[in-house]
Amino acid sequence: MTETIIPLRPRSEENSALARVDVTAVELLARGQAASLQAARTQVILINLRGHRDQMTALFADLRAREPAGDVQIDTANAGLVAAINHGVVQIDLFIARAQLLMAETAQSSG
Repeated sequence: MTETIIPLRPRSEENSALARVDVTAVELLARGQAASLQAARTQVILINLRGHRDQMTALFADLRAREPAGDVQIDTANAGLVAAINHGVVQIDLFIARAQLLMAETAQSSG
C-alpha cells in the first residue's frame, strides 16, 4: 500500500456524500481491498451506483407490471414515471461505464 495523505473535512461537511464516500474508501484501503485511495473511491461509487440502479430497476418492474388504473391522470403519471425511471437507469449505466473505465485507467497507471 502506498502512503497517501487523506484530507480531513470540516465538521460541517461530515455528513456530505463526499465525506461518506471517503470514509468507506479509507476503510477499503485500510483493509487492503484497494490499491489506492482513488481506486477505493471509485469502488465505493460503483457500489452506490449499482445499488441505486437495482432500486430503480425494481421500481420500474413494479410499475410496468401494474394494470392500467382506468384513470387517465393516474395512467399518464405512471407512464411518465416509467419513462423517467428508464432514463435514470440509462444515466446510471453511463456513470457505471465511466467509473469502470476510471478503475481500469487507475489500475494501469498504478501497475
